[in-house]
Amino acid sequence: MLALVVVVVVGFSMLGRWQWDTAHERGVAEATDAAAALPRAPLTEVLPADGSFPEGALDRKVVIRGRYDAAHQVIVPGRRLGDREGYWVITAFHPDGPTGGRSIPVLRGFVDDPTRVPEPPQDMVTLEGVLAQSEPSANSYRPLPEPQMQTVNVPALLNKWGTPLYSAFVFLTAQEPRPAQAPAMVAPPTPGETSVNLRNLGYALQWFFFAAFAVFMWWRMVREEHRHNHARAALRTAEDDQTATGHPEGAPTR
Repeated sequence: MLALVVVVVVGFSMLGRWQWDTAHERGVAEATDAAAALPRAPLTEVLPADGSFPEGALDRKVVIRGRYDAAHQVIVPGRRLGDREGYWVITAFHPDGPTGGRSIPVLRGFVDDPTRVPEPPQDMVTLEGVLAQSEPSANSYRPLPEPQMQTVNVPALLNKWGTPLYSAFVFLTAQEPRPAQAPAMVAPPTPGETSVNLRNLGYALQWFFFAAFAVFMWWRMVREEHRHNHARAALRTAEDDQTATGHPEGAPTR
């Protein structure tokens, strides 16, 4: 029974540790640290022409030469820059090179007023930035004035703009030539910075609880067996004492 309990505890603990790491996204953190340490590379070398997002591309520094498409631009409300609350400006960007006709959304920056967004340059520019994955869709839909969107969701942008897109967007960090007016740049997330997934954290705690419960049940079984054996030993001792001394006349016997 003890051997079985040890196997169960080890197995449950390993499952709990796995869910704990998943909850803290440690694998993602390690991968993004490694990607961020790589040198800057052209976008077409990091993302394939089919538009997919390969493993190891998150937080990769890229350089892109091409043109903005001012006709394809959205504003994302509810974003913060320091202690200010405002809007992200997302503009489609057409890179030069073998892209299969795909564009990539670029987070040009942050504005306080969605009606006063500086126009992107019309000429050829060179961008430097950090790759980010598409944000998930909003949990609940709420109507917004055009051209606002709730999240930077690439599939939603694909439907809205009707042009092929890479399954990623870019945090702009530098642009040449520098425009006379531009939104305030938004710093990309810190490499390795992750949030806690509460669902996986709950699973981890469940596995640890099951392991502790298995130990408790084994301890309880051993304790009950010990008490039972102690009671039987005490009874045998009493019976032996009675046999050795004899029973008083008229005394009841067991």
